[in-house]
Amino acid sequence: MNKGKPLLMALFSILICGLHYGTVNAKVNDTTPSFEEKIIEGKQLTPLESQLMSFLYGLMVGEPKQAVELWILGVNNRSGSVQYAMLSPSLRKLSRSKFEETHWITGQSSPSVRNFRFTKVEKLSESKMRYTVKYDLWASYGDFGGGEKIIVVEKNLEPSKEYWFISSITTKYNPWEAFTPAETVLK
Repeated sequence: MNKGKPLLMALFSILICGLHYGTVNAKVNDTTPSFEEKIIEGKQLTPLESQLMSFLYGLMVGEPKQAVELWILGVNNRSGSVQYAMLSPSLRKLSRSKFEETHWITGQSSPSVRNFRFTKVEKLSESKMRYTVKYDLWASYGDFGGGEKIIVVEKNLEPSKEYWFISSITTKYNPWEAFTPAETVLK
C-alpha cells in the first residue's frame, strides 16, 4: 500500500480541489446534487464531475479487506474524499453534507490515530464481512488510549459492477477522538 501512496495522495489532492472548486460558487442555501444523483437522473456531467466519477470508480475494490484498508488510509491522511469513496451509496448520501462542511478534511492533528490492527474478521455471508479494528490515539505529549471500530463491508452484486463497500462503521466513544462523518458513535 505504501508504494502507491504518492500517486494516491496526488489523486486525492486533485479530488479535494475539484470538490472545493465545484462548490465555491454555490449559494448558502443551495443543495447541489451530487454527480451520483445527476447520473441517476440522466443529466450531463461537467468535465470535473466526470473526472471525480472516474476517480471514485477507480477506487472500487475487489476484496472486502481492501475497502477497510483504503478507508483507514483516508483516516490516517485525514482525507474525507478517500473515506467517502469506500462508503456504500446509502452511507454516502447520509454523510455527504457532513464531509462538505469540513471541506472533506476529517479528524484532527492531535491526538492522531495510528497503529490500526485487525483483531477479528467475521464472514457474515458470501457478500458481507465484519471487521473489528483496534488502534491507538497518540500525540507527542502523551498517550490517549485507544479505540475500536466495527466495520461492515458488503459486496455490490449488480452485474458487471461487483465491488466491496463499507455499509456501517460503529465506534465506541472516546472523548479524545475525532470521528469521521460516516461513523455511528456509541456512548
